[in-house]
Amino acid sequence: MIAGEDPFPMRPTVEDLQAIWLFTYSRAAFIDATEFLGELDKAEAKSLLHRALVDAAIVAYVRPFKSCYLPPERKRVVPLEGVLPPEHLAEAHKHALDLRDTVIGHTDATPAKGYTITMNRVPVGIGDDLSLNSIMIAEMPPRLKKELGELCAHFRKHCEANLSRLRKQYLSEFIQHAPGKYELVICEPPAAWLIPWTIKHGDDFREQPD
Repeated sequence: MIAGEDPFPMRPTVEDLQAIWLFTYSRAAFIDATEFLGELDKAEAKSLLHRALVDAAIVAYVRPFKSCYLPPERKRVVPLEGVLPPEHLAEAHKHALDLRDTVIGHTDATPAKGYTITMNRVPVGIGDDLSLNSIMIAEMPPRLKKELGELCAHFRKHCEANLSRLRKQYLSEFIQHAPGKYELVICEPPAAWLIPWTIKHGDDFREQPD
């Protein structure tokens, strides 16, 4: 027995397996958003790359605040539902959610709540020809970029604190397994909650015909 190992390890509950998955992927979203924000200064302003990085940063940041589904019963949850931003960053947090919901991840012709007009206007050019165009977000204001970075750090810290707690709680059960690489499986007992890691490709994730 390894020193300090619990002789009666406890299998993680389904709820805690779900929590591990949620906090792991939420943390990953904030890490991605932080890296995208860091690349913005390297990209030419208003370029296609710059615009893509703005979109990617917003989408990644907002992901933990949008619903997803969890096994074993396809439960619909919002990963960080009820976890609030610092008061002085609340406006930036809401602005990021609004950008994702009404401009980047989805577009509406009606104003978002709290706005008087929609950002999704249609410029019409009349001259020798008639042109109909759309508006794209070309850059991120420096203040929003700074505050979004602070929000990422805040919520990442929250995720890491919870993952640290769960690691400590179930350490004795984790180390019952031989050293190696495993996949976490959200399941009810007696099904294995850790299985050997295998590399999968696109079609491996699809349902196979009978």
